[in-house]
Amino acid sequence: MKRERLFVKLTSLIIGCGFALACAGTACAQVPPTAAPDQKALLKSSDPKLEANKKLVYDMYREIIQAGRTDLIPKYFPEDYIQHNPNVPTGRAALAEYIRKTRPVRPIEPMITFPVIAIMAEGDLVLVATVNYAPDPEKPGTKYANTHFDLYRIENGKIAEHWDHIPKDKAALSFDPNVDAKQ
Repeated sequence: MKRERLFVKLTSLIIGCGFALACAGTACAQVPPTAAPDQKALLKSSDPKLEANKKLVYDMYREIIQAGRTDLIPKYFPEDYIQHNPNVPTGRAALAEYIRKTRPVRPIEPMITFPVIAIMAEGDLVLVATVNYAPDPEKPGTKYANTHFDLYRIENGKIAEHWDHIPKDKAALSFDPNVDAKQ
């Protein structure tokens, strides 16, 4: 029953985001995504649980994704963490190994240094959309802006599960979003 409810929530969230993006793409084709002007405002919610879930994911981005602080991974992830990115095995230890291999330890910044478009929460799910820059296949030596999505499921105050749209690719095993996804 719990998985069915999660599936319904996840499906509704994905369909809603897809519809919004399809409408935006139709109305504004070729307009690059831009960051929200105030990251801290994205964390606010009238529901304290949703606000706490957003803050948990936001702080994890700053401390783990950006700063590469694998010593802080137990603060955010249970041992049985479920990973749906095909380039990273499931489990907290596998996540720590992946972070160690793909980025150096950096200072923890007060804000996410990626351009954050949105942070949304519904039930136990948190969706983060960021601007991502990728090599332009039509203009070698330049990059184009697109949108990267990460979806997290929160359970017992930790990030229990993660989804994104990254395809299986050996290049992902050395990808540092702090460098490789920026302009």
